[in-house]
Amino acid sequence: MTTTDRQPVLPDDLSRFADIGDVVLSRDGARVAVAVSRPDVPTNRYRRDVLTGPLDGDDPLLALAPEGALRLPRWSPADDRLAVVGDGPDGCAVRLVAADGTVSTVVPGWPDPVEELAWSPDAQRLLFVVREPADRSWYELPEDRRPPRRLTTLGYREDGVGWTVDRPRQAYLVDAAGGVPRKLSTGGFDDAEFAWHPDGRSVYFVGKRHAGADRSIVNDVFRQPLDGEPRRLTGSDLLHSTPVPSPDGSLVALTVTDVAGFPAAAHLAVLDPATGTLTDLAAEFDRDCSSIVWTDDSTVAVVVEDAGAIAVHAFSTTEPGAHRVLVGGERRVPAFDARGGRTVVVTSGPVDPPALVVVEPDGTERVRHAPSAAVRRELVAPRHTAVPVAPGVTVDSWLVRPDGDGPFPVLVWLQGGGTQYGWQFSHELQLLVSAGFAVLYLNPRGSAGYGTAWMRTVAGPQAAVPGSGWGVTDVADVVAVVRATLDSSADLDPARVGVMGGSYGGLLTATLLAQTDLFRAGWAERGPYDLYSDAGTKDEAPWFFQAYLGASHLDDAASYWQASPLRLVRQITAPLAIVHSEEDLRCSIGQAEELFMALKLLDREVELIRFPGECHELTRSGSPVHRLQRLEILLEWFGRWLRP
Repeated sequence: MTTTDRQPVLPDDLSRFADIGDVVLSRDGARVAVAVSRPDVPTNRYRRDVLTGPLDGDDPLLALAPEGALRLPRWSPADDRLAVVGDGPDGCAVRLVAADGTVSTVVPGWPDPVEELAWSPDAQRLLFVVREPADRSWYELPEDRRPPRRLTTLGYREDGVGWTVDRPRQAYLVDAAGGVPRKLSTGGFDDAEFAWHPDGRSVYFVGKRHAGADRSIVNDVFRQPLDGEPRRLTGSDLLHSTPVPSPDGSLVALTVTDVAGFPAAAHLAVLDPATGTLTDLAAEFDRDCSSIVWTDDSTVAVVVEDAGAIAVHAFSTTEPGAHRVLVGGERRVPAFDARGGRTVVVTSGPVDPPALVVVEPDGTERVRHAPSAAVRRELVAPRHTAVPVAPGVTVDSWLVRPDGDGPFPVLVWLQGGGTQYGWQFSHELQLLVSAGFAVLYLNPRGSAGYGTAWMRTVAGPQAAVPGSGWGVTDVADVVAVVRATLDSSADLDPARVGVMGGSYGGLLTATLLAQTDLFRAGWAERGPYDLYSDAGTKDEAPWFFQAYLGASHLDDAASYWQASPLRLVRQITAPLAIVHSEEDLRCSIGQAEELFMALKLLDREVELIRFPGECHELTRSGSPVHRLQRLEILLEWFGRWLRP
């Protein structure tokens, strides 16, 4: 189904569709603040605004000044003041906005970006977190004068962040009335995801202080008094994320991921800080959980990824496993807040750009703010089909067709590892449909949204929980869905099918081109193509491939080569665009260079498209100009190879 009386989606609509991030309610639920961002191509920057207003009523939410450079809205727990972070040429500032609009500056011009902001329970102080250089003078020198680094640990850089080995995240405290901030963090460790204890005398956070911490994402939850040293509360055996204490302080809700058995879903759990007892609330439900909000002393609401949708569920802490859907449906609800008996969510769907929606106690919903409502474009809804791929196994797929009778060229649109596609809004997808392509996407085994066993299907044969490995079950699922879709759709042209994907989707794209003859052309983006070399350079090394494949590349080189598309490069004959960012630390530019070299030596039709200055997140947070250029090249590439 297509919306009517609208224009086709164009590449430069990238700047017209806004995204909504943080949404927070005031202490009584009467007012709302929301962070809205959109890429601005003319300035090549992201415009970030914080809008506020009453939750009820129809008056538009108003952007706080200065417009275009505010984020991290946080309401005071004691009154109607709102704390925000402002980014400017002089650094980061923490500001307070009073109910009458009066603005005061608490922290002026901090030299490092503020990543977290939280009020103390009595609203007398603010905690903020920055990534702080241990030696700022090194960064102030010109690159050609900086002394060489002498590294002795792994995990020294992170994609999209840069150097981390000497830039740990550090927490500071500052009086809400202003003054000199005081460092809370001790020891120079990388600490993050801070939350206040309700008594205001201590905080919780996650960090790594155990032996071998540089070789894994395993971490711990700590509790630190404001005038003392942190105490570890967990057993250095899981990935712990976003600890949030209950209103009475008796429990801490958090998510936990089984790193030893990775891949695994992030389960909601509660920790008893007095005993260290950890209770998994989502063991049977087995879906990825995030964005924790306590609604009372025994109920935790979280965002849940499930079968292509993202919903909000409420879990009982007194009946582990008991949960109910608060906000669901064939859509995505990636953010929410619940306070004072009120609930507000960010929601989007295939033909519905992100909007802020109030959920009333009776379940009815009301749009409070829709930042892209004025953008009138032809948006096409998908047809969902569950395709049988093996005895007792079906794979969810979605097909979006252009208007007209066909036959249409088809693009198979593959996601990255550990994620799910489904009921999302995507400018890129709608752009491809407006350009005349039918777009097919799916969640093959290995995707998120279907539980840990589904994810582990593509783990290697030597993994802790063995699977088929990459390039086996996942390839079979994609092929089965593509063939079933083509067989059941007379308006699709089986001779003009392309495939594209990023990261793991890039690996899968190259593997599909080598193993099948279904595709006329491909677009492989930011992928790992030689897992042996990638294992020695990626920022997730060594734990990521060790978890998936069961051993290091030094101990089991054969498993790494078996999963590498480069092993099959002689079988790739279709034209291939290899797209990569030059500052990608997740899958280094060398991965693209190796695949490009091999295909050129084989005299294949191949093009290497390199984006300078970008990281693994180009398509999501890269410079607006580069994102627009990428979309234009994408249309040109498939327009060239999938034309009649």
